[in-house]
Amino acid sequence: MVKSVIRGVLGRLPFSLRRGISRIAFLLEAGLQHWRVARLRKYGMEELDFLAYKESLEKGECHILGSGWSLNASFPRIDRSRAFIIGFNFSFLKCPDPDLHFIENASLKDKRFFDNSVDHYFALGKFGVFDSTNLVVKNISEFKNSLKLIRLMYGDKSLFIRDRHFRLFGVDEVDAVVKQMMRFERGVPQALSSSISLIFLARLMGFRKIVVHGLDFVGPHFYGEDLKQAIYHDYDFSQIGLDQDYKPDSGRHKTAVGENGVGVSHLLSRIKALFEEEGIEVVAASERSPSSEILGVRLDG
Repeated sequence: MVKSVIRGVLGRLPFSLRRGISRIAFLLEAGLQHWRVARLRKYGMEELDFLAYKESLEKGECHILGSGWSLNASFPRIDRSRAFIIGFNFSFLKCPDPDLHFIENASLKDKRFFDNSVDHYFALGKFGVFDSTNLVVKNISEFKNSLKLIRLMYGDKSLFIRDRHFRLFGVDEVDAVVKQMMRFERGVPQALSSSISLIFLARLMGFRKIVVHGLDFVGPHFYGEDLKQAIYHDYDFSQIGLDQDYKPDSGRHKTAVGENGVGVSHLLSRIKALFEEEGIEVVAASERSPSSEILGVRLDG
């Protein structure tokens, strides 16, 4: 609630003042990031060398798996022989063996975050993800995540990656922020959604075609309404089809709505245009997904 009020106030400030405040926050976070990275290294964790992929790309396109309902329609169409797959959050319930999977929460902040952290860790073990992919912890600059919990849960099972938050307080900042994100090359640039972050990571890794799955803005997740049911009951969620009971026009997601009138759709539109200037194609995986109205749909496969 307090954060929303602060962002609302900031959103009414002049453009130059807003950007100045963002730059100050950016510099402060850089110092915090340096300290937290040093602590993780002291714990024995290693950093993901994502730039190494630039020289050894063998697959033609990168697929990013969101958790929206349309993933059930698009996932079976992925040609694993030419697709580098990046998952995050609970997408491993559909794809337990991506090339990279990003962990977002290892938190003691409150019961909701802690429950999510425990559910995630348990499910990674249950579905064999620890042994089938390279795990990477992100969000290490966020105070909601505990360095000690990251070490205890994932210290010997995953890598970590630096991240940096790019804050938007108004629609008129979108172009400037996206260009700033494109200049950040030391890790994952974050803004509004992990899907956005990983699109930028795929670009840094050298992919020229990026296919986004399950970025739907509205409706349930691909596993339905009940995450606990998906995790703790014996069901093969890799085989689930597009449930006819899903109502894609209900339940608008927080990041889609955004704050101060800025949502994921605003970023996607500008990202697509600026990436195209570099010869990078960003498309939605399925015409079922609302994101296809912004990104277009892949024409092959």
